[in-house]
Amino acid sequence: MLSLAEAELLLNAAQAKSEELGGAHVICIADDAGYPIALRRLDKGKVTSVQIAQNKAFTAAAHRRVTHTFTNTYPGEEAWGIFTQHDGRITVFVGGYPIYVDGKVVGGIGVSGGNGEQDIAVCEAAIEAFAEHMRETGGGKVTIPEAAKRA
Repeated sequence: MLSLAEAELLLNAAQAKSEELGGAHVICIADDAGYPIALRRLDKGKVTSVQIAQNKAFTAAAHRRVTHTFTNTYPGEEAWGIFTQHDGRITVFVGGYPIYVDGKVVGGIGVSGGNGEQDIAVCEAAIEAFAEHMRETGGGKVTIPEAAKRA
């Protein structure tokens, strides 16, 4: 599971990327079950983005896949209605990534406040920084498995 120090590292990298993009994000780092370890609302972040970021982190960690893989769920398809589960916490749009170390989910990141491309960029910057940290410290290999990227 992610430590608070690792969550802070992820938040710091995410914030740096967000600030490059205008700094209007809320960032949530969750544990492997999807519950928040740390949350940061940047100065320009909207209050409505707080719960959205938490829900994206929950969805990514608990469902073990990138949230935008759910965007193509339509009536009659297998995953249709998934967004109604867990009291509506399942999020079916961009901005949530699971965090894998050595092939196992250790947490998730949820980002809300920008457009889809910006939210993805902030997630990916945080995960890249965490991967670099893990390489430097010998803490394990950070990846996003192909299965986590597909519907």
